[in-house]
Amino acid sequence: MPRIIVEEDRVLRLIQVILDPKVSPERIAAFADYNSTDVSDFSNWLKNLRHKIPKIYPADIKFVTSQEELLDSLPDADIVIVESLKIGLSELNIAKKLCVVYNFGSNTGNIDSAACVKSSIPVFTVRRRTNIAMAEHTFMFILALAKRLPLINGLLTKERLADAGFAYRPYDTRHTAAANFGRIPELRTLHDCTLGLLGLGEIGLEVARLARSFGMQVLYNKRSRLSKEQEVALGVEYRSFEELFVQSDFLSVHVPYSEETKNLVGGNELNKMKKGSFLINTSRANIVNHDALVTALDRNHLAGAGCDVHYTEPVESSEPLLQHKNVILTPHLGGASRMNGLLDAQTMLLAIQNHFELRPPQ
Repeated sequence: MPRIIVEEDRVLRLIQVILDPKVSPERIAAFADYNSTDVSDFSNWLKNLRHKIPKIYPADIKFVTSQEELLDSLPDADIVIVESLKIGLSELNIAKKLCVVYNFGSNTGNIDSAACVKSSIPVFTVRRRTNIAMAEHTFMFILALAKRLPLINGLLTKERLADAGFAYRPYDTRHTAAANFGRIPELRTLHDCTLGLLGLGEIGLEVARLARSFGMQVLYNKRSRLSKEQEVALGVEYRSFEELFVQSDFLSVHVPYSEETKNLVGGNELNKMKKGSFLINTSRANIVNHDALVTALDRNHLAGAGCDVHYTEPVESSEPLLQHKNVILTPHLGGASRMNGLLDAQTMLLAIQNHFELRPPQ
């Protein structure tokens, strides 16, 4: 039975549910419930996947939460699955049984690939479907806010236009076209607009790809700046933290939440944004100061906001953000469907299975 060391993560706990016969019934039930929105028979899904991976099911799964725990666990490891923990020469030197390193994502900055090649240990990566879905959701906010979708949806009759404050008055079509017969102002075209990405991890990179296809200028800020060559290849431009807020028409938050990033975006930052710009948050609510966001919207400094993450979940009915017609709020579902996470795990495990099937006998 292979020993698999996994970096502790609520998403990667699925690996234990799939592979480890010692996993608790409570955890299996919790994952069945979590995935029930899209998978009615989670038990059968597990059974079918396990049947396809006989080289690694069953397995002994051990979770680690730090580099020190990883080092302690490596001597017995056959497979390592990491997301941010480092795999370098010192780790490989003590991992005498190690056959596979799998990075949960496509960014391998935490892995010394050259050292792995020298040790004849393959490094696998996965472009996570959940990250792609998060980027799509982020861009849905950008498009919907630019086109004022919350306002214009259904404004097709004279009565509805009047109720929304747009009394119908026809154009003189002897001379002009009749487009936008509701006379809706302040519609945006994304081409040539500037998107600022606060954080440029894997989700931020997926958003940047989408933005470039719309002809947007993409700026970013992150703790470690990319090389010039990387920036050119990705079509992004670095800005300082302050410059990012000043120059962006749309500012999208993609930093992870920690005590360090709590209230990272406050009144000072929002006040530096252009009047009529937009804020998008699909990361964690408390990265953006709640009261500062409400104030910026109340005084119409921001033209709108899109949030998939909230200060309480479910949201209280008294939440002021619910009263703003130019704010789009979705119930923390940007990574959906649940099949994205299940298929990410399946992709990883099938790749490992395939590696062991093709590996020459030891």
